[in-house]
Amino acid sequence: MNRKETKANNILINEEEEKLLLDHNYDGIEEFDYPLPAWWVWTFIGGIVFAAGYIYFYNYAGAPSLKDEFKQEMAAIEKVREEQRKLTGNFDEADFKTWQQGENVDQLAASVYEENCLSCHEEKGKGDIGPNLTDAYWINVQDTNPGTLYGFILRGNEDNGMPAWEDMLSKEELYAAVHFVLSVKGTNIPGKEPQGEKLP
Repeated sequence: MNRKETKANNILINEEEEKLLLDHNYDGIEEFDYPLPAWWVWTFIGGIVFAAGYIYFYNYAGAPSLKDEFKQEMAAIEKVREEQRKLTGNFDEADFKTWQQGENVDQLAASVYEENCLSCHEEKGKGDIGPNLTDAYWINVQDTNPGTLYGFILRGNEDNGMPAWEDMLSKEELYAAVHFVLSVKGTNIPGKEPQGEKLP
């Protein structure tokens, strides 16, 4: 097999390679014109075919728009929320008392409080952004019965900065939050100054 030297680099190449050598160089660099790998070519063609189908489907074939897909997803989320609200919406005092007799109730209550309430009501409920939960003064409820506290935690009061927890906490976690508030009520821990009216 005959070998020849390339013009620029004096590298020996055979006749087949010479046919592939491009007739130019850049700063002494010469290139072979090898064909692209078949897998790369078919991947490129497949991408073009997919893009054409995608554009047709979403622009001309009646596919849902991004806004439509968003609405569908939000409707599915709202359905889940409605199911959750059915489970948490009604307070059952007998069920709550039974729950209070379970195991590790105080630990669960402390955990729920720490994860969801501590940032506003501070350690042991002494108050920070939110009011002090340990004194006899209350700004959002007229009594501290478990059912009243449950309903307030469930629905909140956006005007006073209290979020509604109905979509974020399970019924057991809502029970735990009520249990914690009842456990610190009347402990009068020094903290935020009294707010609201004094309840008996």
